[in-house]
Amino acid sequence: MDPVERALIAAKHEEPDKVPFVPAPYSLLFKDFLGVKEMEYYFSWKYQIEGKVAFLKRFPDALLPWSYISVMPEGGEMGVIATAFGGRITWMPDAPAWVSETPINSPEDVDKILAKGPPDPRKVGESSHLLKGMKYFKDWFPLDIRRRYQYVEGNVGLGNPLVEGAALAMGYDKYLIWIYQNPKELHKFVDICTSFYIDYVEAHVEIVGEPKFYLLMDHMPSFVNSKQFEEFILPYFNRVLDKYSSVLKKGGLRIWHNEGRVSHMYESIDKIHAEVWHFGAFEDIALAKKNTHFCLMGNLHPPGILLKGKPEEVYQETVRIINLAGEGGGLWISSGGGVAPNTPLENLDAIIKAIEDHGRYRESW
Repeated sequence: MDPVERALIAAKHEEPDKVPFVPAPYSLLFKDFLGVKEMEYYFSWKYQIEGKVAFLKRFPDALLPWSYISVMPEGGEMGVIATAFGGRITWMPDAPAWVSETPINSPEDVDKILAKGPPDPRKVGESSHLLKGMKYFKDWFPLDIRRRYQYVEGNVGLGNPLVEGAALAMGYDKYLIWIYQNPKELHKFVDICTSFYIDYVEAHVEIVGEPKFYLLMDHMPSFVNSKQFEEFILPYFNRVLDKYSSVLKKGGLRIWHNEGRVSHMYESIDKIHAEVWHFGAFEDIALAKKNTHFCLMGNLHPPGILLKGKPEEVYQETVRIINLAGEGGGLWISSGGGVAPNTPLENLDAIIKAIEDHGRYRESW
């Protein structure tokens, strides 16, 4: 069974031949395959493809997750919404870019944006930059690899946050304060951000074709309680997720990424219309599986055991996760978030060995 078939079967809460291995490395690890600084990596689409391909050749039985920056263009994705509305990001020599100037500082700024309407993502900020990257990937990502793993074509969403993108455009602190002080203005801003975001994803579609895999990367649920989540976040999530529900008819799926804690509101989280949840190491995987509908993707701690542990410790932790949540499918073994820089490749080998030894379905359960 190939990695794609294995993951799709498990996502349906059915049992494939063995538990899928779906790690989530990105620039912080890929750049080391090439021996370049992070900024060099970000500003070379060629380097980006080479780094991703090098990882896949090293771990051919792994599946890098669809629509992630693991297999798509990287650089400035956290600032897509901020830069669309006039903000700025600052690039670091050997670390990810950050939003250094926010376009929303008062309710009046929202009114000004509403008067103009959402900008064209093809022409502004980091969205236009990343769309150029998608075109490059469409032209140059090796055909044999993208056909084997179903990459590029039909992969939309990338790593661009939605509600969190709005929060980055105003500052996390201001977003949370406005929930109490300016809720109407907050809704207005997130609404126009959602319209822009959908147009941006549609620009992805123009390049890579009809969606088969959609990724929503957004950590904002971990900042709020269940009532706030259901009012200020969930409607915008599902507005986009429902728009791309057609991926299910194509045999694909929708992934939500958030490694932050949300165990205080599983009942509300379960209302997110995605099939897979890439979750963090601080969730109880047994409770998460019991109390939500998702196929769970996780949850080895990236800067913890994956980075600092010995291979035998990673092996045992992988076995523990399999024993807790593997039965009946619905599990992708992964890093509980993006793989940390300098993670020993031997620790990823240990995950693969643990799956081979303890994650084969007809033998393990």
